[in-house]
Amino acid sequence: MEELMEMVATYMGSATKDEYEEIAKTIRHDLVFSEYGQEIENYIRYIPNTADICRTCGEGFPSQVYLVCTNTGELYDLDLFEKGANPDAGEYGYMSMSFGYDEVSQTSLHITKTPENKEGTVTVQRGRGIVSVQRMKSLFCDDCIREMLETVENQLVEEFVIFDAEGQKFYAVDDGSVQIGDYELQVEYDEGDYEIEVRYAK
Repeated sequence: MEELMEMVATYMGSATKDEYEEIAKTIRHDLVFSEYGQEIENYIRYIPNTADICRTCGEGFPSQVYLVCTNTGELYDLDLFEKGANPDAGEYGYMSMSFGYDEVSQTSLHITKTPENKEGTVTVQRGRGIVSVQRMKSLFCDDCIREMLETVENQLVEEFVIFDAEGQKFYAVDDGSVQIGDYELQVEYDEGDYEIEVRYAK
């Protein structure tokens, strides 16, 4: 415990206003996630799975890209166009706005899509950053839970993952870009929140 307190004191003592956000992220990684990987298999093995249907298994998803809430099983569609639409022929659809909220982590989402510009924006406003494995066990199969937990291991955002429905693959909400199907997602961290830029890139 003394060593941990010394580490925290060192971090905080060296912090400037500009560096505070990055140092806060580092402290969270070092203190909270240090033994996380060892616990994943215990979560899978010892907590009974009561899910009747896994929210992220199977085929036939109507969209290519989703943001999945690990606490609620809610899938937020990030595609800008319906499957089969031809954006280059002017089949844009309409501008849309949608919202989401996870009461467990107190994280909220604001999704704006502008098909005419072939782009959209997702703002992830984080709350407590809590994940309930018990809830996951009632929403997803053990294989998907394992993949999700391994994906968010050592990441700041645990309560949401990006889901490639066609490739059946999960990605962390973390700084950087990822190409999924017809879409490129660019994730940026800004003062505790995350913004995901979605662009049609076919």
